[in-house]
Amino acid sequence: MGLTKQYLKYSPGATFGVVNGRQSNAILMESSRGTLAGAGHKLKPAKQLWIVAPALENVHVWDPRKEERVSVLAGDRHPVSALSLSPDQSQLAVGYDDGCVKLWSINAQRSHVTLSGHRSGITCLQYDQTGTRLVSGSKDTCAIVWDVVNESGLFRLKGHKGPLTACVFLSEYNVLVTSSKDTLVKLWDLETQHCFQTLVGHRSEVWSME
Repeated sequence: MGLTKQYLKYSPGATFGVVNGRQSNAILMESSRGTLAGAGHKLKPAKQLWIVAPALENVHVWDPRKEERVSVLAGDRHPVSALSLSPDQSQLAVGYDDGCVKLWSINAQRSHVTLSGHRSGITCLQYDQTGTRLVSGSKDTCAIVWDVVNESGLFRLKGHKGPLTACVFLSEYNVLVTSSKDTLVKLWDLETQHCFQTLVGHRSEVWSME
């Protein structure tokens, strides 16, 4: 007579204790630009550092000195995949794995704008030096430049053959630089919305330009 074994059935339960997600970057922020109210906490306008980190679909704000969480920006069901803080630290752009970008008010702790234009997950975000434009890169191989003031897309840049890994505004010129898993680095003239130079020297994926 053969022996049979019974295996317990396991199902995923609630997730707790997440400090930082592995899909997105984290940001170091100074609280001197304003106050950030949390559950029983209030960040005073002093030069103190705070860590803004993704945690699944949420964004957590941590006080590294006290080693405690002071605020949560609660998202929907899609994981956070990219973060970028505006130059004046009043606004946080959060990219999600479904291709949407939400603009969060740091002081009010709420999202007032959702930017939709990508077909797959956001991989990189960056504001320009004025904070009026935002660029988003995605797994769909495209970059989109957004008008933050008018809350609308300006144009889409196509040319890469792989997911974007980084996007950087050049402060002295109206130029955007993008890198991708396709090993290429491209320079875009934002006036004409065309790529005017492609760097092809890399033999493997380009992950950062910092």
